[in-house]
Amino acid sequence: MKRGVQVSIGLAVLALLACGVPLALQEKEQDLCGDQIAEVNETVYTAHRWTAKDLPGIGDYPEVHYRVAITGGPCDRGAPASPDKAYQGVIRLRPEDAAALGADYDWTPVAAPDIRPDLAAFVPAGSAWRHSARYAEAKAAGPLRGDLYLSADGSTAYFELRTG
Repeated sequence: MKRGVQVSIGLAVLALLACGVPLALQEKEQDLCGDQIAEVNETVYTAHRWTAKDLPGIGDYPEVHYRVAITGGPCDRGAPASPDKAYQGVIRLRPEDAAALGADYDWTPVAAPDIRPDLAAFVPAGSAWRHSARYAEAKAAGPLRGDLYLSADGSTAYFELRTG
């Protein structure tokens, strides 16, 4: 096969992908309606997706369990923006990251945050919680706003984040 024909075929494939991918994404977004949103909202996820950009100081944590709540109108065609999302999660921290996080902010004892029962199952029994006003200030702006609570022994963090 000649080089020019190979390039033409390659460009044609790329053009089809470029046209098909947005349609596939629109269909995927359209599929997230009714029962599917309810299913997403009731699932506990374990994907290692959170980074220090999302939650400063969490480091390379070994375990996370989180939920997402989708609100807004993701099923409405022509919606100008993606739906709002709220996340809640429990992260098991590495000891060195927990120590650094504990030293970087002004943590004070607080009452236990309102952790959903399906996430509370991942919190060590008898955990006492601390909160940092400085940490909360740092997370008050940006695409993912929220807060973080640190267990007194530093082994566990609980977070709440939202996009809208």
